[in-house]
Amino acid sequence: MAEMVKIIASEIALTTANTVSNASVVRINNNSGAAVLITRANAGTLGTITLATGEIIYLQKAPSETLASNVAVRAVSVSFN
Repeated sequence: MAEMVKIIASEIALTTANTVSNASVVRINNNSGAAVLITRANAGTLGTITLATGEIIYLQKAPSETLASNVAVRAVSVSFN
């Protein structure tokens, strides 16, 4: 069964540090054609994760924390219903 999510904002191309509309939950779609490294930060790196080509994840973060990617991926603020 598919996950039910509510779209909160417009999707962006994520590369440099961005709060993704001050999101608490972000849907990230790696449509780049290569593995990418996602970095979560807040005045320093809090963690990293590698996404395979075509992988989609839902990442929880504090609204003030930023996400960045070494290659452009699609990101959007969402909430779970």
